[in-house]
Amino acid sequence: RMYDELNKGSHGRETKVMLLCGADILESMITPGVWMESDLRALLSRGLVCITRSGTDPLKIIQENDVLYEFRDRIHLVREWVENNVSSTAVRRAVKRGMSIRYFVADGVLDYIEEKGIYK
Repeated sequence: RMYDELNKGSHGRETKVMLLCGADILESMITPGVWMESDLRALLSRGLVCITRSGTDPLKIIQENDVLYEFRDRIHLVREWVENNVSSTAVRRAVKRGMSIRYFVADGVLDYIEEKGIYK
């Protein structure tokens, strides 16, 4: 339904909806019991963009997992060109624990998180 709504009036240009994730989410896809294979197939059939970090080897993860390998042409790896070792998982964990995330995220992001009370 979202796909149809996004493509209304697009004048023949298709809008693609893909999962954008960090390398930690890609790694979780090969951890037993975390993802159902049917869910992975549904996500990967649409496509996935993975932001990689130093110290991760997403190509190895894809090569060693049958489902990821099957959809390898739909997995787009983007290498960080400015190193940022702050993961969204770490930010969510810090907020939940009442720790400051100032200087880890942009001021507008911090304001939004505090205003909406998310991750608590």
